[in-house]
Amino acid sequence: MPNIYQVAMFHAQRRPTTVAVQDGAYHLTYLQLGARARALAAWLASHGVRRGDRVAVVAENSVDYIALMHATAVGGFILVPVNTRYRAEELAFLVNDCSPTVVIYDHVFEDLVRGARTKVLSPGPLHWEAGFPKRVTGQLATQDLDVVESRSGQVEDDEIAMIIYTSGTTSAPKGAMLTHANVAWNAINHLIELGIDDTSRTLLVTPLFHIAGYGVLNGAVLYAGGTMHVVSKFDAQVVLDAIRIARPTHLFLLATMWVALTDHPAFASFSVPSVKYIQAAGATISTWRQNQIRRAFPGAEFGFGFGMTETCVTTIKNRFTQEIATHPGSLGYCWRHVAYRLVDQDGNVLQDQRGPGELQIKGPTVFKGYWKQPERTAEVLSKDGWLSTGDLMRFDEDGFAYFVGRVKDMVKTGGENVAAAEVEDCLLEHPNVSEAAAFGLPHEYWGEELVAAVLPVTGQVVDGDALREWCKERISSFKVPKRIFIVDNFPLSSSGKVQKFRLRERFAQPPSLTIGVGSDLGGGS
Repeated sequence: MPNIYQVAMFHAQRRPTTVAVQDGAYHLTYLQLGARARALAAWLASHGVRRGDRVAVVAENSVDYIALMHATAVGGFILVPVNTRYRAEELAFLVNDCSPTVVIYDHVFEDLVRGARTKVLSPGPLHWEAGFPKRVTGQLATQDLDVVESRSGQVEDDEIAMIIYTSGTTSAPKGAMLTHANVAWNAINHLIELGIDDTSRTLLVTPLFHIAGYGVLNGAVLYAGGTMHVVSKFDAQVVLDAIRIARPTHLFLLATMWVALTDHPAFASFSVPSVKYIQAAGATISTWRQNQIRRAFPGAEFGFGFGMTETCVTTIKNRFTQEIATHPGSLGYCWRHVAYRLVDQDGNVLQDQRGPGELQIKGPTVFKGYWKQPERTAEVLSKDGWLSTGDLMRFDEDGFAYFVGRVKDMVKTGGENVAAAEVEDCLLEHPNVSEAAAFGLPHEYWGEELVAAVLPVTGQVVDGDALREWCKERISSFKVPKRIFIVDNFPLSSSGKVQKFRLRERFAQPPSLTIGVGSDLGGGS
């Protein structure tokens, strides 16, 4: 199985002057992409990075970030993309957990890095590098590679390419280990199922610290020999301008991004017929907004889907808008290289595979496990390779999948997976809070609005806004409840557990008319 560097070199030999990746001011042809990947691998080696070592990156999207991803197959190191919305405590946890040899960070995150460094307990040498090395012209530096390794890299299929940290059901995030084969197979699946080829163009907007940033459409376009245009971070006007300039054929944005675009005054007259396929993920999009998007991109098929970090993103998706029109509410169908089954709450395979039941996945994109957490890995990954997604699904007679709910207590808000337990633990640290329950409510912009209900300590008075400020000082902004309800009691089951569905019923607003858009951003475990 080839790796993404080997495939880039394949294109470098056949179309060396074709632009692989660009950002408007800087570009790399496929020949230059291979050279830049080797240069970055050599630079890291000069800092003591060896095969299997971790390299963490706290950075916005960039051309060099893409080159670094390809360099993993040259140097054999493991890339650890860091969520740039982390607080210092969370960055320190990640660094302490994966012990990177080098941390590369953008200058804009100097304060975050400075705060984290005081909390890092790394046992080995740790280099903090402010930015990527300067670009040079002419012959770029290279590692001491033989002729075959220069063309194909030096990693095996099952070696780890990336560790992507994803929220779990406890307060500690888990590092999902994705192999070089996982990344390659995800691209292959996209090529086959969506018809991506070397004439395709894509716009990278979703952050690369999410597996969806590279995994949904974008990496596949590079794998096919097309061109990727990089946007460093989302801004509605910047993205609209980039779409006009890059004229992508394939476009993936989070649902929150689509909301911001359709609300932008310029979108009413915006029209780009070059786009052939649109993907949305992370939340629901109202029918009105879907109609606005289709008007702006009249030649595009509209894609839904489902995936998670642990499956190197996509497992379920449709190719044509009509498929969803005739199967309303569906996320699409399982792709041909994905084996799936539905099981009951005890893990027994359902005889009626229409469900509903918990979805289990098996295939070449299923991850290797959680970094340094064999027990957690065993909870979700069977010895024969079946991954428990934690998501309840049903299937119709045509094989189209429908999302029913989540087995575990997660909230997906604005494309981020938030463990309710982590939010609850933060609230319970407050001296005047006796009990807390975090949960999601339907919301057009966020997909799910993260909220919480709090029971004060007897005789004490708490204020929702003050509790939000308490949380802001301790956890990432996207983990802070948008609203906090003060309650006199919690609805409890016979076993004494909080019945969150009762809380949702109590506090939910009437939802707007929406069509389900599945998750391509991880979670479920």
